[in-house]
Amino acid sequence: MLTEENINLFKKVARKLELKKSDFFIRENELCNLIGIVESGTLYSYFEDADGDIIVNELYSKNAVVTSYRSFLTEIPSPAFIKAYSNTIIYVVDKELYNELVLEHQFLLLFKKIIEELFVNKCFKETSLVKLKAKERYLELISVRENIEQDFPQHLIASYLKIRAETLSRLKSLDLHQGRK
Repeated sequence: MLTEENINLFKKVARKLELKKSDFFIRENELCNLIGIVESGTLYSYFEDADGDIIVNELYSKNAVVTSYRSFLTEIPSPAFIKAYSNTIIYVVDKELYNELVLEHQFLLLFKKIIEELFVNKCFKETSLVKLKAKERYLELISVRENIEQDFPQHLIASYLKIRAETLSRLKSLDLHQGRK
C-alpha cells in the first residue's frame, strides 16, 4: 500500500489530469504513456468480448495506481479501456518524466512501491478467482476495499468478480439476512 508520504512525493512531480464521467484515461489499442494516482473519483478498466459485452478487469478509487502498465512498459497498445465512472482527478507522470525520475534514488524507491502495489493487486485477483467461491470473493473484496459498494454500481462489481449481477444481488441479500454488512 502506498503511504501518504509516497503519494505526496508523487504529487510534487506529477501534473493534474481531470476526467469527466465517461471520459477515457486510455482506450483499447492506444499506447499508454501515463501512470497516475487517483486523487478523487472512480474509474474502471474493462475489455469487450466478441459479443460486445463489458468484462471489468479492475476498479480504481482514491489513492489507487492507474495505468495500462503492460502498455506503459512495453509500448505495445493497451489491451483494455480505462474509463472514468465519475468525475475524477488523477495525478499523472508521463513515460519521459518517469524515465528521468527513476534515475533518482528516492523516485526509484517510489516507483518500486507503485509496481509492488500493481503486482499485489493482480496476484490477489488471480488467486481469488482460482481458489475462492463467488461468495468468498465478494466478502474478501468488501473487506479489502471498504467503500467499493459506494463507489461502483453492482453490475461493475459483479463483472470484476466474474459473476452475474443477479448472483451478486443474491449474495448481498444472504449476507444482510445473516447480519453482515
